[in-house]
Amino acid sequence: MRICDNCGAEVATGDGFCGTCGAFLAWDATDTAPAPATTTARDAPAGGGATPAATATGTPAGTGGTAAAEPPARTPTEPTEPTEPAAKPAAGTGDVGHEEHRAQERDLRRAAALVVPVRPADGTGPIPPPDRAAGTPPPAAGRPPVAGQPGAVLPGRPVAPTPEVRDFAGDRSGGADDVLCPACGTTNRGGSSFCRGCGRPLTATVRPTAVVPWWRRLRWPRRRPGRGRLRRLLAVLVVLVLVAGAVWAVARFAGPVVDAVRDRTAKPEAVLPRTVTASSEASGHPARSTVDGLNNRYWAPATDRPATGQYVELTFDPPIRLMDLIVHTGASPQQDAFVRQGRPAELTMTLWTRDGTSSTTVLRLTDRPGPQSFHHVTGGVARLRLTVDASYGAQQGRQVALAEIEVFRRP
Repeated sequence: MRICDNCGAEVATGDGFCGTCGAFLAWDATDTAPAPATTTARDAPAGGGATPAATATGTPAGTGGTAAAEPPARTPTEPTEPTEPAAKPAAGTGDVGHEEHRAQERDLRRAAALVVPVRPADGTGPIPPPDRAAGTPPPAAGRPPVAGQPGAVLPGRPVAPTPEVRDFAGDRSGGADDVLCPACGTTNRGGSSFCRGCGRPLTATVRPTAVVPWWRRLRWPRRRPGRGRLRRLLAVLVVLVLVAGAVWAVARFAGPVVDAVRDRTAKPEAVLPRTVTASSEASGHPARSTVDGLNNRYWAPATDRPATGQYVELTFDPPIRLMDLIVHTGASPQQDAFVRQGRPAELTMTLWTRDGTSSTTVLRLTDRPGPQSFHHVTGGVARLRLTVDASYGAQQGRQVALAEIEVFRRP
């Protein structure tokens, strides 16, 4: 069994991820570290002395045949037996050799710091001892070796680890509490939080909220039975009130709105009254002359009565929707004949509708020949009366002449 470096849980050999914390586990190491080198008595310096590397690092040498650091390899010409010591170098030469030896030891220590010792892949063999000559540093204190890490190499010569393809075909048969990974289909032990094959969480993901149709969102939310019935009753009453208000608004304002639109879009047309009457008529100037279509014939009140208060009245059957009124004053459109008789200066127009209501409007006329138009919209007009209130040129022996009255309705 292996140990997860992140949480310390036990994992099976070959797993790519920890089933407890989901941490990535390094591939298993396929190369084992070389067995530690040993030295014999004949390789040790004469007299049981320490090697230069051991002396530099302070590690005792010659302790029962196993050295802490492997000495440099001997050449074929190097004698195996101790020889006579060479002549003692001069003082200057010894200092230079000592400095070279210290520089060499410093380089070895720097190289050793770049290499991390590893335990063999099976996890049973001991960690190889440090080799100062080969640049292998001692293992860090308090840190357990990590299985599956690449082996120690010399500085400047990195070796890429060989990946191992994990095959789950030979796994144990599934148990009752095993969990199947939804992503890769790997079987995991019960209680695992992450897949040991792909490292994804084994917990069920939250499904997206289903979209509720708009017609279901319009329903009243479910409440307690009594309160729900009351709210539904109030909702029905509110709807009925709104419908009644809409019906009343249509009945009250739909007609005027439609009439206003039609008044603006329709083209008025001329209409003749059914009957024409007057309060009085002068000889040869009947009230019918106001609607004969000729502006050189006119209506005039009786000469023996004053013109103020005299009127001419037109009736319509069926009632009309009055749009415009055109009035021609004077005895003729010619200027010399126009000024020979009196002319109305102010007329009061009274309208009676089919329901019996009446309305009054004052029409002020200018003293000139020709038509004078007045725009006045009234629906359902059954009678129209024009009463003389003031006159131009009213003198003794002159008549107040009203030549023509043109009425226009909406078709």
